[in-house]
This record gives sequence, C-alpha cells and structure tokens, in this order.
Amino acid sequence: MTANARQTVGGNLHRSSRGRWHQGCVLVAAAVAVLAALVLPPLSLEQQFWIILVPVAVFGLSHGGADPLILKRLTGNRPGAMPYALTAYSAAVLGFVGLIWFFPVLALFVFLMLSIWHFGFTDTAYLSSCRNSLLIWVSGSLTVLGPMIGHPEQTSELFAWLVNRETETVLAVVTIAGPVLASLWLVAFGTLVWRHNDHLAARVFTELVLVAAAMILLPPLLAFTFYFCIVHSIRHFLSIAEYRLGEAEFRQVVRFLLRKSAPATLGAIAIALVAWGALVVWSPASSLLVEGVRVMFWGLAALTVPHGFVVKMWWDRPVNAPGG
Repeated sequence: MTANARQTVGGNLHRSSRGRWHQGCVLVAAAVAVLAALVLPPLSLEQQFWIILVPVAVFGLSHGGADPLILKRLTGNRPGAMPYALTAYSAAVLGFVGLIWFFPVLALFVFLMLSIWHFGFTDTAYLSSCRNSLLIWVSGSLTVLGPMIGHPEQTSELFAWLVNRETETVLAVVTIAGPVLASLWLVAFGTLVWRHNDHLAARVFTELVLVAAAMILLPPLLAFTFYFCIVHSIRHFLSIAEYRLGEAEFRQVVRFLLRKSAPATLGAIAIALVAWGALVVWSPASSLLVEGVRVMFWGLAALTVPHGFVVKMWWDRPVNAPGG
C-alpha cells in the first residue's frame, strides 16, 4: 500500500491493494444483485427478515466487534486507559437507548443521519484520495434513499415499527421526502461528475450507479444487508487488516479478524437474543417479527453511535501515531 498525501490511517486506504480488489468484487456483486432483483418474486418483510437474520447478526455485526481492538490503538495500548474507554463506549450506547425509549422519532432521524455519515466516510476513504463531503453524502445516503424510492410501502412499514406509528402516517412522509431527496442526490451526483471527475476514477462512478440500482431494486431488508455486509463491513475489516497485518496472506487476515471480533460479537448477539425474548414475553400481543426488527435495527443504532466516532477518530490519526 502506498501512502498518500494525508498520511492518516484513513487517508492511506485509497491506494490499498486489498481495497481495489474488494471494489472489483463490489462491482460484480452489485451487478449480480441488480439482475437477481429483476427476477426475484415479491418477498414479504417476514421472509426478508428470516433471510437476513444470520448474515446481519454474524457477519455485519462482527465488524463492530473489532472496536475493542481500535480502542486499544486509540489509548496507545495503555491497559489502564481501556476501562475508561469502554465505560465511555457503553455510556454512549445506553444514552442512545434512552433516546430510543423516550423519543423514538428523533432517535430514528439521528440513526439515519449517523448511518449516512458513517457509511459515507468509510466508502470515501477507499474511493477518493482527498476528503470530499459531497461524495460522503452521495455514497452514504444510498442505503436510506434506495429503499425509500424503490419500495416506499415496505420501507415505511419498517420505519413505523421502529417508531410505533401508523404505517400510513410514515408513508405520507416517505412519499414526499423520498423524491425530494432523490432529486438532491441526482444533483449531487451530477456535480461530482462535472467538478470532481479529475480525481475520481470511472470505477467510482460505476460503483455509485450499480450500488444505487441495487438499493432501489432489491427489497429493503435485502438491500440493507447487501450494503451492510458486502460493502461496508468488508471495507471496515480491510482497514483493520491493513494496519495490523500489512501484506499478510488472506488466511491470516481472516483468522486475525475472527479472533479479535468474536468475543464482542457473540456478546452482542446474546444480549440481542435476550432482549428479543424479553420483549415478546413482556408483551404477548406483540409480533415476533416486529420485535425482531426493532431489536435488530435499534441494536445497530445504539452501537452505531460510539462505533462511528471511534472509527473516525482512528482513521484521522497519523499513521505513525503511538499505538498504530
């Protein structure tokens, strides 16, 4: 991997050989996803949920399971600092759980905005050699805008479950906000092509178009899982591998990631299962599906708050900073 001008952990990822290899895989996978979406029969939200449950829980969630390793880097590998870092991390999670409990609509808005930001800066680190706020928005917003445009009814139903509102009320908002935001996305994409094509390769625009098509055409839960597992999580894992294993072989990378992320991932899965069961028992009239969706996405939301900032702080560190 050749360092670029920014000399930060995230700034060097643009020239990562593993990142370029992965982008080729993303282009192929997105093209296949688009073709598959065209022939898929209609799928209910329940069918989609059971399809994505294991991939999201095991593979998608595990990329955040490596956060303790990143915290060690941020604390300079000082054992005495880790309890404070973990306490702050846990406090952020619990604070957002409180926001979900008392203000679910606000919590959903914050979650969507944080997701766009987090997904966007993760993608941009691999797609561009310089910071580009417009690219962050264009790339990061695809997982939100795509389902709103392609499947507004099912997307509205998912949002309604999360905030405990009537689906018709949410749909009225989505049918207005979706086209408006999509129009802004097209303007932003056109601006990128016009003003920034000198430092953005054709493969970047190809990825944006193919992933956008997949997000629109795939059913909403499948679209989210495609991006979360195949695009986002792998890019996150690769960033860790770059600064831990250098040019190690693929098997070493996989073994390392499994070893480091497994404890936190298994703990999170166990907590989610207990919460899911407790919610169903607490309210017998509730649906197993609805409570499962709430646990999955609110759990991811609560973890996204500290996870996004931890990754951003690490990626903004100089490459040769203490602790790596």
